[in-house]
Amino acid sequence: MATPMCDASEARFVGLRNACPIVPGSNVSTPLLNLPQGKVVLFAMDAGQEMSEHRAPFVATVHVLEGRLRFGVAGVERVMGPDDWLVMPANAPHRLTAEEPTRFLLTLFKAG
Repeated sequence: MATPMCDASEARFVGLRNACPIVPGSNVSTPLLNLPQGKVVLFAMDAGQEMSEHRAPFVATVHVLEGRLRFGVAGVERVMGPDDWLVMPANAPHRLTAEEPTRFLLTLFKAG
């Protein structure tokens, strides 16, 4: 993983739109914070881009900032838009597709 933008040693303001641009035909991610307790990653996906089903060993949240994201988790699918928020248990199978250019924040909570 790339070096996170922040290390929590001092206050830092970040413009999320410029921190992770939407690249045509791509999925892009920018780690914002990585601590022993968890991490925060900003994702930018162009329309039609997807992530196939996978699992993470952590409780996770997804906060859509802009765009539309079709998100399937544990057999339930929903289209998420700006300001929608999802919490997932650890190891929940999930997949996602950007229906239009989309940015979202992923927060992972590590056990500890």
